[in-house]
Amino acid sequence: MSSGNPALSLDDVFLAPRALEPPPLRRMLFIFLLSLTAILHIATIGWGDLYNETEGQYAGAAREMLASHQWLMPTNDGIPRLQKPLLLYWAIVISLKAFGLTTAAARLSIAFATFASIALTFLIGDRLGGHWRGFLAGLIHLCCCGAFIFGRIVMPEPVFSAFIAGAIYCAIRGYERRRGRRGWFIGFWICAALACMTKSLHGLIYPAAILVILSCFYREARIRFRELLRLDGILVFLLIATPWHLWLEWQHPGFLSQVTAREWLVHLGGRVDAGHTYDNVPRLTFVALHLAWWFPWTVAIFPGALLTWRRVLRPREIEFTDALPLCWMGVVLLPLFFLGQRQDYYSMSMWGGFAIWAATAWERMPRWARMIGGAGLLVAGLMAGLVAWQMPKLAHGADGQWGVTAARSTAWRALTDIPIAAWLGFRSMFVIIALALIFFSVATLWFIWQRRPRLALTAIAAAMVPIGFSMMDGVARMAPYFSLAAAAEFIQARIGPNDKIVYEGQMHVGSSLLFYLHRKFYLVNQDAASEPGAAIGDATDVFLDEPTVLNAWTANDSVYLLIERNRLPHWRERFQAEGAAVEELATCGTTVLLSNHR
Repeated sequence: MSSGNPALSLDDVFLAPRALEPPPLRRMLFIFLLSLTAILHIATIGWGDLYNETEGQYAGAAREMLASHQWLMPTNDGIPRLQKPLLLYWAIVISLKAFGLTTAAARLSIAFATFASIALTFLIGDRLGGHWRGFLAGLIHLCCCGAFIFGRIVMPEPVFSAFIAGAIYCAIRGYERRRGRRGWFIGFWICAALACMTKSLHGLIYPAAILVILSCFYREARIRFRELLRLDGILVFLLIATPWHLWLEWQHPGFLSQVTAREWLVHLGGRVDAGHTYDNVPRLTFVALHLAWWFPWTVAIFPGALLTWRRVLRPREIEFTDALPLCWMGVVLLPLFFLGQRQDYYSMSMWGGFAIWAATAWERMPRWARMIGGAGLLVAGLMAGLVAWQMPKLAHGADGQWGVTAARSTAWRALTDIPIAAWLGFRSMFVIIALALIFFSVATLWFIWQRRPRLALTAIAAAMVPIGFSMMDGVARMAPYFSLAAAAEFIQARIGPNDKIVYEGQMHVGSSLLFYLHRKFYLVNQDAASEPGAAIGDATDVFLDEPTVLNAWTANDSVYLLIERNRLPHWRERFQAEGAAVEELATCGTTVLLSNHR
């Protein structure tokens, strides 16, 4: 028998309730977002080997720290690595100690940091605009190309970003109510100090600059944030952020000027080698890469937001809740654009602010503007399908060759260095991208037409789930060209206690050896001055010249030499001149492994 009351529909419960939405909805959205983050970032940490450059440097230093029990002095092959503070090294050490010397253990702290950043994006968005804005912002942050790529790389930025977001969240909670304000503001100083101990003084500069700018424009912010200057919070910051730096300066006088100050000057002015700025992304490329890393939201939201910018920004009535994400983005992104040495991933600490702004823009855009974004994603899907269809023709007859490993030190250099023929291996990835974008963009357009913008944005995020898995799988499959893990494992299975390993290249270029070899190796044809910590640690015995290598080559012990393939003729000529035998044992990407014994 019917009671006479109509049943609640899906719209009534989740999309357009007739009364106040029940509190469990907020928890449901938060739990769903965290569960999806765990699946995408924690469950996949074992995919692929650690790459050279930052991954090998940080994971290798943590492994050496665990082996040597030198908890205050991270080293790479015995050479002090002091450009960044200790916190990330300690986090990796704890993970390695708990779960073993595995790739997954090395990445675990990064996965947790990404998890925390997504959670804080939700919480900050929730405080600024309600739980739906927090949920949509969390989806935007989670489901963008940059999160799938940089959110799993072993480097300081993911951890640094989590602490920056934590400092901003604590500041917002302290701003909201007087009760508990002191505790939240101390939390701000703790997060800022931990951010400083992860990367640099940026951990204080970024959140402090955001709050100063807000205080300049909002009287209430000026009054409430004044309590941040209480002595207890400042003392907590100093107790966390300064002891290691003071200890290192005491142990090695001149450390702050030789390493830390040098690091700042290099980034501000840029290091120039042979007439060009070293390891730098040009400004136009810097902007273009951000459009790529923020895909699909640069297509789904940017066009409509630009066309309806007055409705999105509300320039005559910008409230505190609207100004905070804008200040967050501007404080981080604008200085990076003018730095002498910049990288695209340096901006990760403002991706949470971008996600909150993008969610706000999506909520305020009219239906026709959202339709433009959905149609743009449909076109992107069709273009990806066309590329997948025509890829065999594009790759046919291509004679592009991989450059040397040293040329692949940045994302842009890596992408431009991939031969056209190598892209053929990514055909399945383009097929998945095409199918996901086409299917979910059609669903997005239908939801927009039905005036369900929240479900429309969720459909866009759903398209990025299979795309994200494909991207992570592609990065894992490209590991032989960016990692020496396979070569290290080959050597580990054969090497004796007195055998020697020599690498021709800079430490950072072959840094994956630091983690996977589990023993010391040597560098040939490299200047000790290229490693800033070599002078501090007096570890010049790592650097060898060619005559020393040739002498060791003719001895009884085995010597393993890792070189770039384009250097093979040079070394064969040197060995032949000495009458020494040489065996080519294995190839790892563009690196060749030679030995004096089979």
